[in-house]
Amino acid sequence: MRLPFSQPYGASPVLDQFSILADTCRLACRYLAMCCKDSEEKTGWVTISPISAQTINGIGVSGAWWPLDLQHFPLSQRDLVAELLFSKETGLGLSSYRYNIGGGGKGVGNPSRCPPTPYLGPGLYNFTADTASNFFLVAAAEYGVEQLTAFVNSAPPDLTSNGDACGGMMTKENVPAYAQYLADVMNYWESVGVRFKFVSPMNEPDNNFANLDGSPCRQEGMAVMPALRASMPSVLRKTLDANRLEHVGILADETSTVPEFLPEIPLWLPQAKNHIAAVAHHDYLFADDRSSAMMGVEGRGLSGGKEMWFTEICCFKAADDDRAGDPLATLAYGQTYDPSMVGALQLGVVLYKSFVVVGDAHFDWWTAVSKAMGCNPQNNTACPYETNRHGYNDGLLYYDPTFNKSHNYDIYVTKRFFLLKHFSRFIPIGAVRYDVFGSAPKQRVLAFRRPEAGWTVIVMNMSKEESPFEIEYVDMGTASEAWRTTEEHDWIQISVRGKDKNKPDEGRFKMTLPALSITTVLFD
Repeated sequence: MRLPFSQPYGASPVLDQFSILADTCRLACRYLAMCCKDSEEKTGWVTISPISAQTINGIGVSGAWWPLDLQHFPLSQRDLVAELLFSKETGLGLSSYRYNIGGGGKGVGNPSRCPPTPYLGPGLYNFTADTASNFFLVAAAEYGVEQLTAFVNSAPPDLTSNGDACGGMMTKENVPAYAQYLADVMNYWESVGVRFKFVSPMNEPDNNFANLDGSPCRQEGMAVMPALRASMPSVLRKTLDANRLEHVGILADETSTVPEFLPEIPLWLPQAKNHIAAVAHHDYLFADDRSSAMMGVEGRGLSGGKEMWFTEICCFKAADDDRAGDPLATLAYGQTYDPSMVGALQLGVVLYKSFVVVGDAHFDWWTAVSKAMGCNPQNNTACPYETNRHGYNDGLLYYDPTFNKSHNYDIYVTKRFFLLKHFSRFIPIGAVRYDVFGSAPKQRVLAFRRPEAGWTVIVMNMSKEESPFEIEYVDMGTASEAWRTTEEHDWIQISVRGKDKNKPDEGRFKMTLPALSITTVLFD
């Protein structure tokens, strides 16, 4: 029988016969543990592995494009969005925020995807050019977001092969000037009290977003050939160090899909591994578990054990329209706007797969705020809360796409926002994930030991019926608080102190999970 492919515990420094054998043994142990619990799967009785998996290193969102619209909103609404994203008391409490260094938008046909560039020429800058994006970067820093990452879709047109911010590529000759440009941007922000921890010099280098008919591009993009991906991190590392930016780590290479990532990483990662902080990837074809697990194994193996980071994903729909209402449906890229618990739990599956199957240490959603709700709330006030096939699942928060005419500046909150809150609020940087065995077929359970002591257990019920949940715990302390999101409730605290629910003397914790829900239990 074929073993289920899953994330191995820890990274193999070299992808050789011995590491593959070790991974296979670990997978076999996991499979046997699940088989032994076959009878308990029906009741949702789970146990936590005594062996730790990866350490989590950030959960966040991207700040690309939407600030260009929100700069026209009242300050009170912009402040509200910043609070919803960054506040650790009332918001998501994100530990990561990705700031887009704009390329100026030359060649791009969509004005709302043309972030201004600070670049005026070699050594000449206007760092206030993109006041819209700068507002939320400064807000993230003031709220104390731990990880600020600067990422680039395209270099300034002067530094690309075709003189545009899309449709061209980075050339070897321009890499030194490009590296100095990025260092200058980092240094400026550091001088005003905003400290970047990471920089990503190429975002989706497999795609320059040129249209075959020669029409304007739909967004900024810059191709970087694999051979240049191998050498660019070395040049950038030396330039950052020479500019007293040793603390800024480099992320690479943010390839769009797993089928592109797997054949390309042997061409650049072994040469770049000593100069990068983490291996970054996207997954816009929503790869199956086997391919996703292989991505994690090979990424860690070829990089000498560097962390895997999932730095961008959005825009999912059920691959089979007949399963559109099923949180466990196979996902594909495409149009659907689903602000309900089904859409939220589908994001939950993406998170589960990232942490458990790939073994990612970091997760970023694209994008925080969107206008692609596929409907006009001026014509139908209920439409922001109803599923349609005209919008996209690309945001957590949404705004009226006709705001310029309607002057409707309301912010609409999806269930996806609250689902991510369960992860971002209760899985801090430094939390360690442990595998969970025996969950019911329509439950997804994750367990993390928090760095300050205590445990976080997240359980998602994908069923349209309530289901029992019981966890056997050892040395986890006592359940101290719990939070839940359902179709009826966005974010509520629930009691876990009743003796019928929490019996530390028996070493078990039980509760009944509502249909289509996510519950987080904290043990202290």
